[in-house]
Amino acid sequence: MNKRAAPKKQPRLQVFLDQGPGVPGMLVGECAWVPSARTAAFEWSQEALSSGLALSPLVMPSQPGIAYAKHDPFSGLHPLFADSIPDGFGLRLMNRALSEAGYDLDEATPLQRLAWVGERGAGALTYKPVIDANVRPLLTTIFDAAVLASRAEEENFKDIPRQAIRAGGSALGARPKFWAAIGPDKTKVILGDQPKVASGFVPILLKFAPTRGDKNEPFLEAACLALANKHGVKGARAQLLEHPSGAALAVERFDRLPSGARIHTQSVAALLGLNFREPSLDYASLAKLAQKIGTASDVERLYRQLCFNVALSMRDDHAKNFAFCMDSAGQWSLSPAFDLCPSTGFGLSHEHTTALNGKGKNISRSDLLAFAASLGFSPQVAQEGIDNARAAAAEFEAHAVSLGATKKKSNAWAKAFKAIDVHLQPVLVPGFSPTNALAQ
Repeated sequence: MNKRAAPKKQPRLQVFLDQGPGVPGMLVGECAWVPSARTAAFEWSQEALSSGLALSPLVMPSQPGIAYAKHDPFSGLHPLFADSIPDGFGLRLMNRALSEAGYDLDEATPLQRLAWVGERGAGALTYKPVIDANVRPLLTTIFDAAVLASRAEEENFKDIPRQAIRAGGSALGARPKFWAAIGPDKTKVILGDQPKVASGFVPILLKFAPTRGDKNEPFLEAACLALANKHGVKGARAQLLEHPSGAALAVERFDRLPSGARIHTQSVAALLGLNFREPSLDYASLAKLAQKIGTASDVERLYRQLCFNVALSMRDDHAKNFAFCMDSAGQWSLSPAFDLCPSTGFGLSHEHTTALNGKGKNISRSDLLAFAASLGFSPQVAQEGIDNARAAAAEFEAHAVSLGATKKKSNAWAKAFKAIDVHLQPVLVPGFSPTNALAQ
């Protein structure tokens, strides 16, 4: 049961675009909570309106006047700010901190949660005033960080410092993780999101295997990210950090630079106003989004990632696992691929969360080729995307084992990939010879 407390007054919340040290933060606007409607009201600042920056180009264009959020799908919050609220592991830590600060969790509003996130969220958006401010980052070791992650996942909060609660409570995703920075010796980590990263440290998302789940997950994800980058998919950079209970995966943040600069980042869920927990997205819509706001290369990058997702059973391909980043000039581009870990799929039918041509499973080579053709790709690019992904799937078992995954788990996924590959192999027409065809 949540302890009861007098409701905390929610002041107006100011939203800033903070692009890092040496760059003045731009006031984006102000939010207020409307209790009777259980939604937020937001008004763009004159500075934001004059900047010409489209921070939410599709569902929340910048224009004068007060914009009221819909209650769904973000609990009364505007889509632009939805990525700042964690889920899963991070939400549990946030709830703990708010409860200790005297907030009744049944009455806590999304704006109060944003105020708790403050300057520690994903991307470049920050919020003021900050609840529980002035918590400095914690310098520790990967070994101690693993212990803190395990305790936090078990909700054993005794002896967990506030810095760790802060670092995990503003991070996104279901698995135990912290915003952090990793030092050059690969053993020291700073838990927390710092305005300026310490010299020699790299901003990361530090991900651990679930305490009562599959200990192979960091190794499997590391293998997939490496194979993605090897076979034509631009993935996030990552490294494994060993500790006594296994390993953590340190994924370099693409919304941060070592200089401390912050990059405005939005998930596709936020850009399109979608509930990422529902299968409400298809790859054609993703391609249209990339064509509308992205760069010339983004659509091909998306196609190659689609092929990779299909071949290696990346079925947790929901709208929050795709993102776009905006540079200081306002140009959007597809982020590196992230959260690349094989999964069984959505629902009882074990399908991809994002569909292709209405299909969530048994996606075939012909499906992918038809999709590529609809995007105007040459047959060479279309087939290369598929066959690069097939090559990655074939290499997965050996690579995962070499990193530390068990042979049993790696082999199980390799068998699953072979079953998928049946649908991805070239269709051979009886009596057809490619050599003869070229000679004619």
